[in-house]
Amino acid sequence: MKFISDSIIAIGAHIFVGISGLIINSLIGIYYSAEGLGIFSQGFSIYLLLSLLANCGIMISAQKHASQYSSDDETLAEIFSNTLAATAMVSLCIALCTYYLFSLNPGILNSDDVLKFVLLICITIPFFALNKTMNNFLVGLRIMNVYSGIRMFRWTLIIIGIFLLSLNDETLFTIPFIFLYTELLLFFVLIIYCKDYWSRIKISQIRTHISFGIKNILAVFLGESIYHMPILMIGYVNGNESAGYFAYVLAFSRSILMIPGAIQKNFTPIFTKHWYNNEHEEIASKIKKIFDISLKSIIPVYILLYFFFLIYTSLLMPKEYLDFHLWLLVLLLGMSTIYLYGPFSTLLIMTDNLNLNLLRTLIFVLTTFILILFFVNNFGNVGAAYGISISMIINLFFLNYFYKRYIGIKLFDITILN
Repeated sequence: MKFISDSIIAIGAHIFVGISGLIINSLIGIYYSAEGLGIFSQGFSIYLLLSLLANCGIMISAQKHASQYSSDDETLAEIFSNTLAATAMVSLCIALCTYYLFSLNPGILNSDDVLKFVLLICITIPFFALNKTMNNFLVGLRIMNVYSGIRMFRWTLIIIGIFLLSLNDETLFTIPFIFLYTELLLFFVLIIYCKDYWSRIKISQIRTHISFGIKNILAVFLGESIYHMPILMIGYVNGNESAGYFAYVLAFSRSILMIPGAIQKNFTPIFTKHWYNNEHEEIASKIKKIFDISLKSIIPVYILLYFFFLIYTSLLMPKEYLDFHLWLLVLLLGMSTIYLYGPFSTLLIMTDNLNLNLLRTLIFVLTTFILILFFVNNFGNVGAAYGISISMIINLFFLNYFYKRYIGIKLFDITILN
């Protein structure tokens, strides 16, 4: 019952986040034009990728170790305090280095406006990284109501802030300050909520979490870059306006991933405990149940999303946005692999097979990059959608191979072949 209730809470929060992304893209597209949306999307993509580097995978370490030692209060306090200290050290270094890198090398980006946006939003990176670590620690303890509440509160404040800025005709470059004020507020909320987990700082513990994070961060960074790479590539080659159109459609297709993302957040701590207790039959049983639910729901969910895109876009957006509905259909083909198997995407990480997960992710990213280049050259911007979808299908077969070969979980046998 707890798994079901936690999953419902997490799914609700993830759906809210997905809708928030659509609203933000719509507000910016309407008030700042497709070019403004392109500037925001490219700058925001860089911000998210830099934030992942700044967190250095420590959020995954916090979640994994909190799940593993959830019944040991003293150890949990050490995990919380030292993952937070580790995140603070790394994120400050990354933020400062990034700021000076872009300041001293302005030609690194093809657009001066994107560069200006990135320099402004860089200030927020350490706070976002710290908040990610604290919130993932709570996921490890399966405190899903707080985790979900924080995410919903974040995007509610951002939407309200962007809406007020647009009404007052503020420039696009005031938006980064909305992100800064939001993360500062969430930082103090989480610090107060987690006050019972404060403990003394140990250099050895900090090294442990940074070491775990470093082994994992490249895979996380590369995995997330799949969704930002096409926006940056299109913006660099075809300009901010084209990037804005693609970002709008990609936001719709990614919204479908909020559901498996929410289930994965709840499933991962359960899997971790079963794995270390050698309860493999329980793992297989839960994988099968989750997959069956996803399989039964995918067609109606996809149909609803497609018609929602048509209605939403025709009513609220300039008419040219509606011309890109084919991009959405192509992207959804690839997203179906994540919808069905996304809840099980972190099993290599949670079983400490970090190098294998890195290899799998590297293959995924290289395949995506090559396919995007090939299809964009032959089909234009829609080629990015072809490249992403085909790469996701290929990645699913690699995922099944690695699971079957190295951790003994026969993913296809448990799901589609059972």
